Amino acid sequence: MQRIARVGPRNIQFIDNIQIKEIPTNDYEVDESTRRLSWDPNLNNKDVFKTTETQQRNIIIGFVVGGLVLVSIIIGTVVGVTVSQKTTVAADESLTYNEVCKTGSNQCKSSQGLYCPNGFCSCTSLYSWNTATSTCTLLAYNRACLASNQCNSSLGLICTNQICQCDSYHSWSSSNNTCVIIVNNTLTYGNTCAVGSSQCNSSVELTCTSNCTCKNSKIWNISSCICPAGTFLNSSNLCQTAYKNNESCLIGSNQCDSTRGLSCSNNSQCQCDSTKYWNLNFETCLQRVNYSDFCSSDSDCIPTLICPTVAGVCNCSRYLPDYVCNCPNTKYYDSNIQQCVSRATHNGACIVSANYTCLLTLYCNAGLCACPTGTSWIAANSTCE
Repeated sequence: MQRIARVGPRNIQFIDNIQIKEIPTNDYEVDESTRRLSWDPNLNNKDVFKTTETQQRNIIIGFVVGGLVLVSIIIGTVVGVTVSQKTTVAADESLTYNEVCKTGSNQCKSSQGLYCPNGFCSCTSLYSWNTATSTCTLLAYNRACLASNQCNSSLGLICTNQICQCDSYHSWSSSNNTCVIIVNNTLTYGNTCAVGSSQCNSSVELTCTSNCTCKNSKIWNISSCICPAGTFLNSSNLCQTAYKNNESCLIGSNQCDSTRGLSCSNNSQCQCDSTKYWNLNFETCLQRVNYSDFCSSDSDCIPTLICPTVAGVCNCSRYLPDYVCNCPNTKYYDSNIQQCVSRATHNGACIVSANYTCLLTLYCNAGLCACPTGTSWIAANSTCE
């Protein structure tokens, strides 16, 4: 059985007051108050789709404008400084020594002797800057120079060895601040002098060789000229080489070489004193050696000792080898007086238990030197047989 669908009657109403808003062609015609940050399905705010692009453009424009302003400021500053520099020009006669100036200008003070040859205020070639007087002046005493016309001639100065000095007939007076003439026989050792003059003190044997020096090969010693060590003043007033060991001399003179320890002895020969001996190797006087010390000759040993070249039979009190200081066989060494003393002969006094105090072949018996039992004393031979 077929059913028939029925549709009930419906009332459909049409609204006549639908509002249609115009989409602006210019993004900026929209009132800022009507803008919304969310999507509008009614398209009330078209800018919502273009918010990011607009902000980026505004930021870029801001940077460009700011950069232009900054560049303008920098250019203005540079131009201002340049203009300021150009407008700041030193007046004539206003600059002093070593200040920057325009080459060839009159900006430097001519009253101080200055001019501008190369961008700095300088003195003319013959003059130099004097800080004491704040002016250019000729060079003063002891200043470095290249030519005499640079030195102050009114003070008597000339250029010698590239130094402003007085000439050889004058000397600098610090009290008068000028060169003064040198009086004869007044200069001492080492002073500058005029060659051939009499300016050096001749009373102490000084002569002039551009400087005051000693005559005749002498040397300066505090206040006078003397012969150097190892020489003596001979009859010709010349320094002569002093004499060595055993050379003839004048008693009481200084002809012997004192640097070697020599003096003129009573026999008119240069010799060492009694406490020393002449050493051939060193050619000088050395201290003598004592008993049992090594030696090379008799003169090496102190007085009374000898230097045996072969070992003695006894050489008491000790048996010593050769080439050491010892006593002769007829003597023994007394340590109390540090000398060799003679041995006692037959029946002479001796030291008990010290047979060496008696002559050889004798022995000390109860304080007297005696021959051994079975022998007798033979005076002619000074021995017991």
